[in-house]
Amino acid sequence: MFSTIEEFAPEGTETGVALALQDDSGRYVFFLAGTRHQRQCPPGELFYAGIGGHRESGEDWLDCVQREAREEIGIGVDIRSTSTTWYVPHEGPIQQLRLSDRPRPLALYEMIHPPETPRAGEVYRIIIYRGYLRGTPRILLLDEVRGIVALTEEQVIRGPDRRPNLAELLDEGACLVAGEEHVELGVRLYPIGTANALARILPHLRLVVPPGEEVNVDPFEAKSGATPNDGGENEGGSRA
Repeated sequence: MFSTIEEFAPEGTETGVALALQDDSGRYVFFLAGTRHQRQCPPGELFYAGIGGHRESGEDWLDCVQREAREEIGIGVDIRSTSTTWYVPHEGPIQQLRLSDRPRPLALYEMIHPPETPRAGEVYRIIIYRGYLRGTPRILLLDEVRGIVALTEEQVIRGPDRRPNLAELLDEGACLVAGEEHVELGVRLYPIGTANALARILPHLRLVVPPGEEVNVDPFEAKSGATPNDGGENEGGSRA
């Protein structure tokens, strides 16, 4: 079994990084499919997914996760290490790992490209870090992100088994962080990618940071002493 991230995602494999991103209330933050993803969604429905995307050539994991957060929701995030990493294979049961990497990711997830997509049936390996918002997310590019929603833990767990509309989710405790003018209350939401992975992981653990395990990391500040401008141009790719 894997003891490092590199063993899970060796060079030459399709890899990306994503966030199990929480707000101050403990809700999990996801983006709603932007206009260019509309054709992938059934009529009257939108998918929600984790913040993240493909790692660029020469980019390390933490650089990637911060870049994707700034490109998709306009802010940086605090990354926190976990005591245990969960391996979520595309087939078979979830397994616990003890990785040597620091900070430790929350999960290693194998996502299979869906039918009728360019890489249908191929494995996309995603490293999922636990993160917390540094500020208020915002929509930068409507074609990529139509809205930003924060769901309760229970809503995340039940996500793959139902397609509630946004109004129902709000009544249950969800929050539409951004995109009120772009998202109808009657639209039905369903998870893909990291949102599906979290639905499988969360029943197995309580996301509490053990003493001595918390690590806040901003690789831009650590490496250069400076923080890049918020925002940037989203480069697309597989959804996380």
